[in-house]
Amino acid sequence: MSTDRLAQLQALLAEEPGDVFLRYAIALELRRLERMDEAMMHLEDLLTDHPEHVPSHHQLALMYASLGRIPEAVEAAKAGALQALVQGDRKARAELLELVAGLTDEDDGP
Repeated sequence: MSTDRLAQLQALLAEEPGDVFLRYAIALELRRLERMDEAMMHLEDLLTDHPEHVPSHHQLALMYASLGRIPEAVEAAKAGALQALVQGDRKARAELLELVAGLTDEDDGP
């Protein structure tokens, strides 16, 4: 059933190739299908084109963290926090900085 959703999203993206939300939705669907490498690649590409897309930074950071790629997760979360600051989104910035703090605490060990 989820592969049907992915196919639908990809068909919509073919009609609207510049649609940021569709690109983001495809990445999340790939994550749900446990195709993490593809999901991360989609988010990385999206952020190359649209670095201001804060949700992509957040999801990419979470994906990196889930794979133990902590330095990359921290970098993605900090980049998202900076974009959130620029956009005046205090809630997103706080969430991303909290993620950074949690990741760097894990890095320090006991």
